[in-house]
Amino acid sequence: MITHQLKNRMKEFALTYLSDWGIVLIVGLILYGLMVGSVLPKNPNVKLHEIAPSDIQSPIDTVDTQATQEKRQEAIGSTPSAYAYNKNLGLIQVEKVGDLFDTIAAVKKDDKITSDSPQGAIDHAVSSIANRLADSADSKLSHSTLSALLTASDHNLQIAEDIASTSIYEAMSDKVGWNDLQRVQDKASAQLPSSVLNDRIRKALNEVLHAYITANYSFDANATKLNKQEAARNVDNVVIHQGEVIVKKGELVTNDMIRQLKLVGLLDEHFNIIPFIGLLLLIGFIMFIFWFEYYRFREKHPKYSVKFLYIYALMFTGAATLMKICSFLRLTNVSGISYLVPLAMATLIIRILLSERVAVVSGLLLALVGSILYGISAKAAIFDSNMAIYLLLSSLSGALVLRKRQARPKIIQTGGSIALVNVLVVLSLLMFQNTPFTLINTSLSLGFAAISGFIAVILTNGLMPLFETGFSILSPIRLIELSNPNHPLLRKILIEAPGTYHHSLMVANLAERACGVIGANGLLARVAAYYHDVGKTKRPRFFVENQMDGVNPHDKISPQLSRTIIISHPYDGADILRDYHMPKEIIDIAEQHHGTTLLKYFYVKAQEQSEKPIDESEFRYPGPKVQSKEAAVVELADSIEAAVRAMKNPNPVKVNNLVKSIFNDRLSDGQFDECDITLKELKSVEKSIDETLRGVYHSRIEYPKDLKMKKVNTK
Repeated sequence: MITHQLKNRMKEFALTYLSDWGIVLIVGLILYGLMVGSVLPKNPNVKLHEIAPSDIQSPIDTVDTQATQEKRQEAIGSTPSAYAYNKNLGLIQVEKVGDLFDTIAAVKKDDKITSDSPQGAIDHAVSSIANRLADSADSKLSHSTLSALLTASDHNLQIAEDIASTSIYEAMSDKVGWNDLQRVQDKASAQLPSSVLNDRIRKALNEVLHAYITANYSFDANATKLNKQEAARNVDNVVIHQGEVIVKKGELVTNDMIRQLKLVGLLDEHFNIIPFIGLLLLIGFIMFIFWFEYYRFREKHPKYSVKFLYIYALMFTGAATLMKICSFLRLTNVSGISYLVPLAMATLIIRILLSERVAVVSGLLLALVGSILYGISAKAAIFDSNMAIYLLLSSLSGALVLRKRQARPKIIQTGGSIALVNVLVVLSLLMFQNTPFTLINTSLSLGFAAISGFIAVILTNGLMPLFETGFSILSPIRLIELSNPNHPLLRKILIEAPGTYHHSLMVANLAERACGVIGANGLLARVAAYYHDVGKTKRPRFFVENQMDGVNPHDKISPQLSRTIIISHPYDGADILRDYHMPKEIIDIAEQHHGTTLLKYFYVKAQEQSEKPIDESEFRYPGPKVQSKEAAVVELADSIEAAVRAMKNPNPVKVNNLVKSIFNDRLSDGQFDECDITLKELKSVEKSIDETLRGVYHSRIEYPKDLKMKKVNTK
């Protein structure tokens, strides 16, 4: 008891507190520990200004930072400066000069300034204008200019504003640089019309034009900086590629060669972190694909994402560890013993528990990991190409060989298929090597490859129950086992409620076909339909399909009591299923298959017997409403099948009308509001159920009762 409680607490802690990224990090660290042996380089024996005794290749891909930086500096130096043209600045300046004249006009009006006003009043008005324009960058106008404009008549002030606005707009309609600014200002001043302006106002406008005409085409420091940065970014890194010959045999070793050898870590006398960073990047890529597949699954199945991650992590690290252990078999020097590794086991289990796509992607990643692990044991530079091909095709065979509806992988059938693929791959690899075949070595290699396939299936069958039990997984294999008619619960329904049993079989047929139409899990719907009414076994005779003698006990009890008995059966069924440790998905469908629907018959009966109005909610199932597509399909199939079964003289037309009626009733009652099923999918479910029932209740030929067989004399 204590052990069971401790196990449950540990499981709850792991599922609750370990974050997704924490699990991914742990998987990455395990892979790093397994693969770190591949980044321990061997330093070549070369010296400066001596002849190289052999070719020296780079063991990794790395960036030559010095050469790259030189190219980037060259690109930055050749990038021209950028200039910006603000074509709207002219309009902005026109608006600003308009604000100037509006301010002058307002002060003139408020202080009642005229040409005859005392100088003190004029000075006070000029100060008022200066204060109002204090926040403007172009407000540094002299006292005499403001005084001249202030004392001008309203007519002359308006003319001055129009001339200033026009002159500024025309002057700044083209590009005006800082070098050209003085020339443009002087030109605008020279073009002021003397016929309509007196000397004092013309002088004031001259200062206004010089203050408000400004450069609209200037050096753009930010754009220049961005252009130079972009030019630097566009320079490709100078990369020394893995396998690239840095020093050729017979060449004189130069300083640049020594620098490149140090850069790739071949001349480090002390600890060199670069190869370890390279491995970290590789594992980072692998873990990115790992996370991407988890993310895709989490979007489609948010309820099971935690289980997915734990299973995926366990299988991935377990398979990598298995390959690491099997790689040491090479120390035995037995020919072909490396092919004994049963990597197909991992993709088989992932295919069964998760999905085919995840299994294929995992096969690709594990083949990459395995090729490096076997490269370490073979003392190869990076990876073992032969093992890469073998592991890839062997793992893919495990991901693709299993059928959807297949129960536990059959040792002979599945193992034989994987073994055949392994043997063909090894045979082709032996031919590629173009080496003489020897009977013993060839036989051992092919034999180990064949045995690997059968070991993979045996391990899969042995580990599957552990995963299903430990993670409460409802796999296709588990569903097929639960659909066995000899299951104790199905036998219980058959014996104690035979009518319910046959009703459940019919619902299962309807639900599975409908789920197939909308892409839902038809097998889950079928199995859930078998068990959805197991709660009726508690009081079987209170349900019409089990009243074989025609006696209805509801005739002798109140509608309220009948309601209590009928409404309890989904929840009684859920309790029974829990007692039998059935999967949660099946329990949920059994509990939800009536949603919050109304018991119309007993509701109407109660209303007829009661003098007071009865609240409809008293005769509704408490729910919850269906939460999944499979539950929605089972609910529709259950209600429609029961209604058709109760119909007198059913025919295709009556069945079709009844199906539409029930469908519309459930839809208008909001029974699918909490489910992710679409209206289009519901219509497809309706059509599928109708077509299936038409096949059951099709028209039959009525034979006359008095039809007699006539004997034909053949003589």
